Amino acid sequence: MANQTRGELIQAKNILRRRRASTADPAEQAAIDAALAELDEAIDAITQASLLQAAGIVASATDALERVVASARLGPFDTFLSDIQQSIGQLQGELETMQASERLMPAPVPASPATATEAAPPPLAASAPAAVPASGTVRPINSRRFEDLRDEYGQFFDRCRLRPEFAANAEFYVSRLAKFKPAYKQLGDELGIPWVFIGIVHGMECGFNFGTHLHNGDPLSARTVHVPKGRPTSGAPPFTWTESARDALVFEKLDQVDDWSLPHLLYLLEAYNGFGYRPHFVPTPYLWSFSNLYSAGKFVGDGVFDANAVSKQCGAAVMLRVLQERGLV
Repeated sequence: MANQTRGELIQAKNILRRRRASTADPAEQAAIDAALAELDEAIDAITQASLLQAAGIVASATDALERVVASARLGPFDTFLSDIQQSIGQLQGELETMQASERLMPAPVPASPATATEAAPPPLAASAPAAVPASGTVRPINSRRFEDLRDEYGQFFDRCRLRPEFAANAEFYVSRLAKFKPAYKQLGDELGIPWVFIGIVHGMECGFNFGTHLHNGDPLSARTVHVPKGRPTSGAPPFTWTESARDALVFEKLDQVDDWSLPHLLYLLEAYNGFGYRPHFVPTPYLWSFSNLYSAGKFVGDGVFDANAVSKQCGAAVMLRVLQERGLV
C-alpha cells in the first residue's frame, strides 16, 4: 500500500507542477508552493511510516491539495480542477482503506446480564491523583447499568492521558473532527445531539468517510448489508451522508436522549460498540485506546477476544480529551 500511496502523491505533485507553470496568480502560486512542500515531505515519509502514521500524512496532503483547489482561478477550458480532484479522490480512497483496516470489531454483549458486584474490583478513589498511572492498571466495573458506571467514567476521564508515542496518530483524528465539525453540527443541532458525539462515531465507525453509512461503515450506494441490515428503510440509494446519518442516530434513539453530560456521553459511546470488554475487566479500547489506561485486549473476530491484541484505533474518550484540552468542545 505504501508504494501505491507514494505513487499517487507523486502524481498529484506532477499535476501541481504543471499548474504552477501555467498560472500567474500570486495567491494560487503561494498555495501551490506550500502544497508542493507538503507533498515532498509526505513522499519522503510515507515509505517508513506505519499504517496509522501514513493515514495522518495522507490526510495532511489531501488538505493541502484542497487548499490549492480553493485558490485556483480557472479558465473555461481548464482541466486542472478535474485532474486534481481525481487525485484527491484517489488519496481519499487510500485513506479510507487504511482506516477501515483498523476499525474495532463490535464488542458482544455478555450472554447473561452482569452486575456491578460480579468479581468487581474496588472503585477508584474519588481523589485519585492526576499523575499518569502505569498502562493497564485500571479495571472497569463489570456492569452495563449507567447508575453503576457514572462515577467510573468521570474518574477514568480525569486520569486519562494521551500516551506520547501516539500523539501524531491522535492528531489525525482530532484534525478530522475539527475539519468536519460544520457537517456534524448541522445534523446535531437538528436532532439535539452534540456535534462531537456524531463526529467521534463517524471517525470510529467510518474512518471519517462521508461515502459510508454511519450505522456500520457500509457504502451509501446501497442499503446497509451488515447489522443493522437494510437501513435506511425509506428513500432510495444512493443515499446522502446526512440522510443516512440521521437514520442511524434516530434508529439508535439518540435524538431522544436528554442527558449529554460527560459520563452519559461516554456511556453512549461505549454502548455504540458494546460492553463486551467489561467481563474481561479490560478498559474498552473504543474509549481508551492510545491512553495510559489501556494496554491490550481486543476482539479480533466475531465474539473472539484476544487478551494480547492491541487496538490501533484512537479511543473516543481520548479524542474528546484532546479536543477539551484545546478548547474545541
